[in-house]
Amino acid sequence: MLVNKLKEVWKEITLLSTWIASVAGAFIIPLPSWYASDDNTSFLMKFGVFIATVLAGFLILYSLKNKTIRVWMRLSVNFILVLIGTFITYHFMREAKTLPYLEKDIVIGNEFLDINPFEAFKVSNGFLPARNEQMMILLGDPEKAWTKESIMSNRIQLMGLLFLCYLLSAGFIISFCNLMILYKEEYTIKIEKKNTKTHESDTRY
Repeated sequence: MLVNKLKEVWKEITLLSTWIASVAGAFIIPLPSWYASDDNTSFLMKFGVFIATVLAGFLILYSLKNKTIRVWMRLSVNFILVLIGTFITYHFMREAKTLPYLEKDIVIGNEFLDINPFEAFKVSNGFLPARNEQMMILLGDPEKAWTKESIMSNRIQLMGLLFLCYLLSAGFIISFCNLMILYKEEYTIKIEKKNTKTHESDTRY
């Protein structure tokens, strides 16, 4: 009796377990080092990742109503394609909008202050360090060179892209798992029908 009940809800249990794993992974997987450069960003990023996985959980509710394989195939493909594009965009934007400092990435801005410390360093020393060493001039404080508004703008863009990456990855995992479950159910039904026809043929003879 218990086994039959478990068979009826095994799909829901599997999808729910996948969603719980996605939520747990949001806190287990380390976030990029740039988010820790600001206390507010640290809180918002963790909260945003949690919200992303919660939103992806609504796919489970949708899966209870829609059991069409084509729909979930399309969702899985769309999720993975958009995820790849979003991650590539995030990767290049992270390279352009952060600078390394003491094994951490510091978010920089787009607009320099009137007094540019990089220009002052170049004038006094005759050269400018390589890009990955320039934050040493500022001792890890980007507000010494860029405006606060431009730094915050870059930080919000990175947060938004990372939020989308987590949302799309959780959505892809759930939709792909549901697709595999539907394929298995369809395959099982076909086998049962085939065995039934074989059994009927044998009984006739």
